[in-house]
Amino acid sequence: MKLVLATDDTFVLRFDSDEEIIFELMRLADEKNINAAEVSGIGSVSEVELGYYDLDSKEYRKKVFSERMEMVSLKGNLSVSDGTKSAHLHGVFSGPDYQAVGGHVHRAAVSATAEIIVRVLQGELKRRKDAEIGLNLLD
Repeated sequence: MKLVLATDDTFVLRFDSDEEIIFELMRLADEKNINAAEVSGIGSVSEVELGYYDLDSKEYRKKVFSERMEMVSLKGNLSVSDGTKSAHLHGVFSGPDYQAVGGHVHRAAVSATAEIIVRVLQGELKRRKDAEIGLNLLD
């Protein structure tokens, strides 16, 4: 991950081939002590693990896509849950057939490149486990 531009509240990042987006974002959050941020991005992936949250079972149904795809849109935030920094990201990805898949991003490995913008928010976004829903909700 290369820092392309930094201002008081924004980091513009370039990810290179084989870098794992969530891992690198967590590393940035630790290094820069980021406890609240908005994340957006575009680029390409070689593999992505997406999830759909099943409210009845309170579990993610996950699927791995092991193919080169365009990362049409990546949106989400960085927050803190039980004292640990976390990334909550959703994405839309398309392949050579121009069909799109999307969902909660559990893991994404960069193919050619990815351009990610992290806009730091003042304060701390905290998450707390909601027993009824089964998710860590913003609190």
